[in-house]
Amino acid sequence: MRAIDRQMRDLLQTPGVRSVHLVDWRSGRTLAHVGAADTADDAVAVLRAVLEGPLCADQGLEDVVVSDARNHVLAAVLAASADLCLRIRVCRDEGNLGFALRELRRLARTAREPAPRRDRPRLPGRGPVPRPRRAEPVDRGVLERVLAALRTLPVDRPDRAVTV
Repeated sequence: MRAIDRQMRDLLQTPGVRSVHLVDWRSGRTLAHVGAADTADDAVAVLRAVLEGPLCADQGLEDVVVSDARNHVLAAVLAASADLCLRIRVCRDEGNLGFALRELRRLARTAREPAPRRDRPRLPGRGPVPRPRRAEPVDRGVLERVLAALRTLPVDRPDRAVTV
């Protein structure tokens, strides 16, 4: 289990917290979710309006709190990635807004961006397909010394000469 998943589950244990989402707010895609079945569309819309508007033109955003009659919706941008945010929904009757906000800020400050999944294609019966290696620049002097050393090596068969 990724560390962010464990931290989100811990945040779900906060009194009154009903759901926790990790969201890429630019694309609107939910990357991880724990708790009640709801969407993070509301937080994405609010974050887009605030972050792309004139309020945050010269400064960053720490968090956003939106309240209605039954819930508080809190969103905080991750310190590790400006594209990711955490969104939690807290029941007003059962939760403590200040405590939930403090826990959300702590998690947003310490959470690391999850590593992308690396599902590698597999060959039938042989395991994963090896990744091609990136070509490294070659130092011409080193290459010439290696070729000169190869030319001095003895050949097993006298009928063939080494030509490099």
